[in-house]
Amino acid sequence: FGVILDGYNISFVRFRRNQWVATEPAELSEESVYRLLEAIISLKRKAIDADSLLTDFGPESGTSEKVISVFYEALVNSKSTRTEMLFRDWKRVFSQVCAYSPAKLEGLVEHYGLARGKKVDVEKLMFAVHTYYTLVMKLLTSEVISFFNPVSGSPLQRIENAYYRSREDLRAELLDLEEGGIIAKIGIRNFLEADYFAWYLDEWSEEVKDGVIEIVRMLSDYDPATVELDPDRVKDLFKRLYQNLVPKRVRHDLGEYFTPDWLAELVLKEVEYDGNLDKRVLDPACGSGTFLVLAIKEMRNYAEEHFVTDKSELLRKIVGNVVGIDLNPLAVLAARANYVIALGDLIRYIPKEGVEIPVYLADSILVSRSISLYGQPEFVLETSVGKFWVREELINKELWGPLLDSIDFCLENNYSVENFKGYFSKFFAEKSFITRDAYGAAIRLYEKFLELEDKKLDKIWTKVIKNSFAPLLAGKFDYVVGNPPWINWES
Repeated sequence: FGVILDGYNISFVRFRRNQWVATEPAELSEESVYRLLEAIISLKRKAIDADSLLTDFGPESGTSEKVISVFYEALVNSKSTRTEMLFRDWKRVFSQVCAYSPAKLEGLVEHYGLARGKKVDVEKLMFAVHTYYTLVMKLLTSEVISFFNPVSGSPLQRIENAYYRSREDLRAELLDLEEGGIIAKIGIRNFLEADYFAWYLDEWSEEVKDGVIEIVRMLSDYDPATVELDPDRVKDLFKRLYQNLVPKRVRHDLGEYFTPDWLAELVLKEVEYDGNLDKRVLDPACGSGTFLVLAIKEMRNYAEEHFVTDKSELLRKIVGNVVGIDLNPLAVLAARANYVIALGDLIRYIPKEGVEIPVYLADSILVSRSISLYGQPEFVLETSVGKFWVREELINKELWGPLLDSIDFCLENNYSVENFKGYFSKFFAEKSFITRDAYGAAIRLYEKFLELEDKKLDKIWTKVIKNSFAPLLAGKFDYVVGNPPWINWES
């Protein structure tokens, strides 16, 4: 660590990837001097592990109490209809995940010291806790990815540079992160799909800014090389942090139990899974990804033992054959983060067309069906913004992805329904197996999305829809493993 100072401007220097990297010079200010004092106190970079994360970001840390309190106040005083929409749909999904009721969340109030003479909305407090946890995951995962594929430098450093320029520059940098950032740039297409937790950017304030930059600065002290040098140290990295962010009694009242590593190892051994690269594994209630991470480890060991040296092919096999599904949006993001970290150096071999991390936000058992007014079978998804009807014929591997990509493109470019018809008709003309009824159903689906876009309630729903129906396209598996969420293995 170093500092460049001329009495007027200051720049902070860190040793990254065998070279010194300096932040952009900033004028001396109270904030930059405070940053200098902080940096002197913590000269040594930390290895990434669950214990260190728990110390710095767990419930006993000043950071968690401060940032969760800031997020909670932003929710209570929200001015954005989109924030309210995301909160309502998070409640809908969360209530399906667990034995949920507001009374069961009361333990959070004392845990985070918010009961000082005021009524607390415990549901919004839980949403704030989830938002805090996911932001730590997104930032740290982005930094790890940048270590293996440094296409545009350290995300944490870019965010810190933006902070010194202006509050709005910082927001713009965070918006880039929430829209995929470096994770999308290197070709991981779906890391932040169906993410409910970027709402804080719609409630941007001085307090939110200070809370976010505190997380960024503390994460900057961690060394992403840990993932390559000591991969076992980061296995299922985020499980212990979340286990402690939410009091054990509250988690268990909600029916939330995490799978211990020994149990996952035992199950994989009992089913005789050896990491064979051509065998497919599904965890239909994957939680934070314990089984997925262990399956990836087994596949990597199998490849080494069988002298598979083509890393690109190994990456393709893993993302094609290790699949997770969960109904909890927080768990899905944690599982994707742990999945990416488990890939480690294979991140360097992502092809130009990109890859999809096969962890999906969906109900792996139940998909609602109905019959349309035209007598055709269709699927139904109920959300906080109403029902989505999707013609069964549309959900096939050749059509479903391109259809949703077309909808996203047309929404981003403000296409009217007529414009969308013209755009999609070109694709439709190449797919002779699509019936005229299915074409009409696709147009009606776009009308629904456009209505939400006009109300500023979109940006998430195409991804929610895509994930919800992912189990229908997952194919067959050789192994279905997991720890059913209704079983407590502690006793």
